[in-house]
Amino acid sequence: MKTTFLKISALAGVVLLIFAATSISSCKKDQTCRGYVNVYDSASNKVPLATVRLDAYTINGDITYTEKTDGNGLATFDIALPAIFDIYVTKEDDFPLMWGKGSLNVDEPRKEGWATVAINQQ
Repeated sequence: MKTTFLKISALAGVVLLIFAATSISSCKKDQTCRGYVNVYDSASNKVPLATVRLDAYTINGDITYTEKTDGNGLATFDIALPAIFDIYVTKEDDFPLMWGKGSLNVDEPRKEGWATVAINQQ
């Protein structure tokens, strides 16, 4: 009887350790999403140095990210949680002001979302 109790206790301890290890490690997984926004003008040219702003309205508060496009007209974002973002793009260096808008959906942790926004003169 004593031996059976010890075996059951040992098995329960192993199961508990496995459960604890998987619970703790799942909390540490990286939940970062990656968002990409390509920006083009009305002639389909890539637009470098445009300002790209992402806005999301969540139950935990408003979230905003801002980046400049690189030489290929691409802005890259590391997003801390999944969300659907409104995209606002401006190019203020040119006159008249160029702007555009769109939407970016990064709906799952560790996933990528892509969007293309065409900007036009105001």
